[in-house]
Amino acid sequence: MDSYYLDAYKKFLDKWGYDAQSLMCIEEMSELTKALCKYKRFGKEDCLQEIKDNILEEIADVLNTVEQLKYYFGEEKIEEIRKQKIEKTLKKL
Repeated sequence: MDSYYLDAYKKFLDKWGYDAQSLMCIEEMSELTKALCKYKRFGKEDCLQEIKDNILEEIADVLNTVEQLKYYFGEEKIEEIRKQKIEKTLKKL
């Protein structure tokens, strides 16, 4: 993980703690879900740029909060599990 993000995530977790940041992650995932549903509802071709921009912002928020949890729970183990899951899916192709 890039040291810029890692340093920030450490500060966030030190300041607000796991409980607050895990709830923030849940909130951000919910906001991304809502934005993606709106995108689907309006149609990909007819969707306003504002809706697309909102999706980008929510993806960034989710990545930042998920990566905090990744740091908290252990980056190496999570990366190992991610690779296993990708390999499993690739075998299905």
